[in-house]
Amino acid sequence: MEQILVIGIAENDINRRSFEDNFATALKEQGVDAVPSYHILPNPDRLSKESIQQAIRGRGIQGVVVTQLVGVDEREEYIPPKTYVSPNYYGRGMYGYYGRGYEVTHTPGYTINTTIVRLETHLYDASSAELVWAAHSGTFNPKSIDDGVGSVTKKLSKRLAADGFTPEK
Repeated sequence: MEQILVIGIAENDINRRSFEDNFATALKEQGVDAVPSYHILPNPDRLSKESIQQAIRGRGIQGVVVTQLVGVDEREEYIPPKTYVSPNYYGRGMYGYYGRGYEVTHTPGYTINTTIVRLETHLYDASSAELVWAAHSGTFNPKSIDDGVGSVTKKLSKRLAADGFTPEK
């Protein structure tokens, strides 16, 4: 598919537009004429079958990709303290070396917090409205919404190309 409409489903319009722009840019880098939905759909709050059909009619759009957030998981993992014994070569002679041969190092326990943002993406054939491709994706510990969106959309666009739905560059 060389012309795709990108629809992001989000509660926040700024996040939706950011996602659509990033995904469209990633698809364009793969040689796809991608259009963010907010460019051609008048009311993105409640998209209907009729509004989507009217928006894509006469534009040559072959596919419609729809992505939505399916979950944000927060994980906390505790790493217990550890003790390491490491050799020390500062002693003189056999008894000094042997007696002072090992030092003990302690590391304290700590907690690792992980955020996992999970998305679901569907690609539909624009003429038949049939599902032709689906993927679950996610990103770990995104620094910002743009950081997470950027990495996910690049991976999705490459996956679409690898699976033969868009040109591969």
